[in-house]
Amino acid sequence: MNRRQFLALGAVATGTVALASIGRARRSLAVAETEAIPTVDRLVMTTVVDNVYDIFARAGRRGTITVERTPLAMTAGLPLLAEHGLALHLESVRGSERREILLDFSLTDQSLSHNYRALRVEPAKADALILSHGHGDHYGGLPALAATGRLRRALTLYAGGEDTFCHRVVTSPAGVIDYGQLDQASLEAHGLRVVLAKEPTVVAGHAVTSGQIPRLTDFEKPPAAARLIAGPMDSACAGSLHFPPGTLKVEATPGELVVDTFRGEIATAYAVRGRGLVVITSCGHAGVINSIRQLQKATGIEKVHAVVGGFHLAPAPDEIVAKTVAALRAIDPDYIVPMHCTGLNTIIAIHREMPETLVAPSTGTRVIFGA
Repeated sequence: MNRRQFLALGAVATGTVALASIGRARRSLAVAETEAIPTVDRLVMTTVVDNVYDIFARAGRRGTITVERTPLAMTAGLPLLAEHGLALHLESVRGSERREILLDFSLTDQSLSHNYRALRVEPAKADALILSHGHGDHYGGLPALAATGRLRRALTLYAGGEDTFCHRVVTSPAGVIDYGQLDQASLEAHGLRVVLAKEPTVVAGHAVTSGQIPRLTDFEKPPAAARLIAGPMDSACAGSLHFPPGTLKVEATPGELVVDTFRGEIATAYAVRGRGLVVITSCGHAGVINSIRQLQKATGIEKVHAVVGGFHLAPAPDEIVAKTVAALRAIDPDYIVPMHCTGLNTIIAIHREMPETLVAPSTGTRVIFGA
């Protein structure tokens, strides 16, 4: 497929898929380019780390997909570690082309590196990295991975915005919980090339990131307790850059807590030939429905084959869960794989309303989409 032709399952809504132009110091510049929306013949999604490891999770053929689980006997003597975090390995095939992408990097290097070994995932083979957003349970293992030297030199890390590298916290009745800050300069010093993909972007010729996600639904709101620590006025973490849309923007004092709107959070998708989109929400602070709609618009592909990842509904009231599940029913995906922060409340609701779509999550799971 010629990368400058628009011959895939649909046209990009804007007519282009562009890499963002980043003008700030120490930010990697990306050249705008047009690309076709890629279609892959096969996608193998391996859950490297998730919140649970269920040795009894059901495996086998499910309609048009195959679900493989990793029993203890198949982990090379290294029982899998589960933790509050998410890391995925994505292997796709189109004709003779094979690509591997690492998406998100769990909470700790201990779990990430251990499970890479147990599942025989080799980071050195990665063609690109994607980080959905700047929370420690998604980037935690990345600094150590970059420092190992196992990744290809000048490998591209795609992130959705400057706020990926801001200091984040969560407020609670017990006090402020520090979610840490990812150091972009350190990643670049270890050889990674950071690209802020604020617009929909083709990754490694096979995947598509959403770009920053418009907030269109009236019931999907970012977590009320999430905060950014405001940086200096002239920095990418200046408080005025992160006030919710429609509110008065006043400059916050450095160190002040401002509402985290997750402006730079991105989702990822693959267009699987003859099936439709596999949408990976990662954590879903922008809303799982908003994320799906953005990727449908960006790719021009309406059919959703699967919705995968965290939906961030564990703390949500029943009313919001019900509205989300109703919206998912209207979208009518063939499969739903709810992970990480989705919450048992939402998994139960999906099982009740859309039981034929549900694939139970578990660390070590491989789901094979396509031929």
